[in-house]
Amino acid sequence: MKHKLLSLFAIVSVIVIPLLAAQESGSGADAGRQLYTAYQCWQCHGYEGQGGAAPRIGPTVYPFEAFAAFVRHSNEMPAYSPNVLSDADLRRIYEFVRTQPVPPAAAEIPALRDL
Repeated sequence: MKHKLLSLFAIVSVIVIPLLAAQESGSGADAGRQLYTAYQCWQCHGYEGQGGAAPRIGPTVYPFEAFAAFVRHSNEMPAYSPNVLSDADLRRIYEFVRTQPVPPAAAEIPALRDL
C-alpha cells in the first residue's frame, strides 16, 4: 500500500503540479519561470539556468526548435515527452531561459581578478 501511495504522489507531482502552475501563470517568461520551477529544472540547471550539476542553459542561444529537440530526445537528461510537458509549456520555459541575462566575464568580477 505504501508503495502505491508513493507512486501516486510521484505521478501527481510530475503531472498535476506543473499543470496547476501553468494555469496560474499565463504565458511568457514569468510563466516559464514558474514551470521551470514546477518541473524542477532548477535541480540540475540552477534557479536561473546558470548551471550546476548540469550545463548552463540560460540564456540560450539556440532557436526553440533545437531547444525542444534536446528536451524531447535527450540522452543526457530525462527526456520530456509532449504527454508530460506540452509544447506550449515547453515554449514558456524556453522564453524564461532565453531572457536570462548573460553573466559577466570573470575579469569583470572584482573578487575573481585576484585569483
